[in-house]
Formats: sequence, C-alpha cells, structure tokens
Amino acid sequence: MQIAFRNDLNEDQSRTLMIACNQAWSRIAAANLLPPAQQDHAQNLLCMHLLRLVRRGELNVGRLASRGVFLVCAILACPDCDYVPGQPLRTDGAEIVF
Repeated sequence: MQIAFRNDLNEDQSRTLMIACNQAWSRIAAANLLPPAQQDHAQNLLCMHLLRLVRRGELNVGRLASRGVFLVCAILACPDCDYVPGQPLRTDGAEIVF
C-alpha cells in the first residue's frame, strides 16, 4: 500500500505511519474481511485515522496497527452507522470511541 498525502509529519512520524498502515492493512487483507469494491475506501479511512493518531503523538507501531484494525472491524460490524472521522461510532444505544 502506498500513502500519498501532504502532511506536517517529521521523518520518524512518517515512517511510523507507513509501517503501522502496512501492518494494519496486512492483517485486514489476511482476514479477507472486505470485498474488492470496499478496499480502497477502507484503506483511505485506515490511513487517515492513523494519521490523526500520529499527529496526536502516538508512535507505537503495534498500538497504531491494532487501532486501525479495530476501526475497520467496527465499521464493518455496524454497516448502518455513519462513521464521522474523529467522532464515536454511534449504534443503537452505544458508542464506539476510537
């Protein structure tokens, strides 16, 4: 997966983001969770979510990758819920906070 966007990250943050995105996507792809038509959108959501976390200071690749996988799984588990980046995913009577 390639991530192409302009950002204000330093070299270490950029490298951490790339590694975490690749690890998370490898896990998602290995689980065969998404049909091909949804993969590009899911990759974009994953990368943007992890970018927000890195900008907030998270630099642990393992935690980032796990949180990315959790995001994609939560969105798949709640297909009728609208995901708004940076906001909790709202379901019937519950919220999933990322």
